[in-house]
Amino acid sequence: MYKDILNKLTNKEDLTEAEINEIISDINEDRLSDGQISGFLVALVMKGTTLDETAYFSRAMRKVCIPIRPEITAEMMDTCGTGGGLSTYNISTATAIVAAAAGIPVAKHGSRSISSLSGSADVLEALGVNIELTPEQAAYLIEQIGIAFIYAPLFHPVMCKVLPPESDLGIKTIFYTIIGPLINPSFAPRHLLGVYKPELLEQVAYVAREIGYTRAMFVHGSDGLDEISLLGETQIVELKDGGFSKYTITPEQFGLKRCRIEDIETGTPEDNAATITGIFDGSIAGPKKDAVLLNAAGALIIGGKAEGFGDGIEKVREIIDSGKAMEKLAQLRKLSNLFRSRA
Repeated sequence: MYKDILNKLTNKEDLTEAEINEIISDINEDRLSDGQISGFLVALVMKGTTLDETAYFSRAMRKVCIPIRPEITAEMMDTCGTGGGLSTYNISTATAIVAAAAGIPVAKHGSRSISSLSGSADVLEALGVNIELTPEQAAYLIEQIGIAFIYAPLFHPVMCKVLPPESDLGIKTIFYTIIGPLINPSFAPRHLLGVYKPELLEQVAYVAREIGYTRAMFVHGSDGLDEISLLGETQIVELKDGGFSKYTITPEQFGLKRCRIEDIETGTPEDNAATITGIFDGSIAGPKKDAVLLNAAGALIIGGKAEGFGDGIEKVREIIDSGKAMEKLAQLRKLSNLFRSRA
């Protein structure tokens, strides 16, 4: 089957869902060598993928992940991006904590950084959070405090087998630019998802709807930001009730000032942890706080807790200024480390 699939790709023929399920299963079950995986990745990049193929790959990857199934009734949310483009401090991680403090159950999916100084796993470790949870432990945290961090390498065996050949080849495939952010093992159907290339916005949105997302906001900020941007315009594709709406927003529409990338750029995990703590304890204001106000407002809209960005910004401001965001971070730190002490 591998040779047949490779032959189709080199001839620029589309793969069927059955063929994609087969090759993902083969990778998962160690039936392919690193050389064969590399050949498949190169052929896939050379051919390019259709929207349907990308949806098939996403479904296949969800089938082989290690699932997390908390016993809750509300729909869960994720806040993560594709990576790439400009690197800011960990805005989506701060956003996830604020969203949980607003009462939205959050399964924050992420990993260590590949392309910047600090990924979500890196900054959460620096904040004192235990990131290495089992599926049962992650589910327990979501049930008890409404948030858990899902450390992707522990839940996606195929990703761990695809990354080394991809890194050796020096190429970017759909596994990390599109599929990775979409395959949260909790199957959270709501998402604030940043996309670093504007041409990927509609593709990611289409695939998300095809694999079961119910409410989501796909955003691309000016200059390649995979966040809602304080630098300038943000293009948004919003999924609601099975349909898409497209629009653009700017910070000044909601009383916020534009800033430079230097004002919100990433530092080390320790630097970014200090930034998040400072925002939550009130010692840091200005652009760094405004970036959380704007992005977390988007999360509250998707989580059904705000009517629009203006309403969302005011609610986020109250959550931070009242200490609720800091309290949620403290809960996450404390409860996640209970499992470490039992090990």
